[in-house]
Amino acid sequence: MIHNVTAGEAVENQRQPRTITVSVNNQQVELPEHRATGLEIKQAAIAQGVHLQPNFQLSLKRGNRYEVIGDNDTIAVHPNQEFLAVAPDDNS
Repeated sequence: MIHNVTAGEAVENQRQPRTITVSVNNQQVELPEHRATGLEIKQAAIAQGVHLQPNFQLSLKRGNRYEVIGDNDTIAVHPNQEFLAVAPDDNS
């Protein structure tokens, strides 16, 4: 006897985990979700070898400007987005 839950789980298990490639400080970073917090993006970047610290300020490039993304801000992540992470005392 097949239960709908089991069939649903089977379909879910067949889906490949999806990653989204973005750039953080001009280095490619793979993110596992379509939505992420600023802190999660920084943690993923650090885990993948980008030289930054968790206390760095993260910004998302939007056109010709950068929008600050707070650690607790959840954003929709899209392929090829560009993020910049700078030390808190860097006024660039």
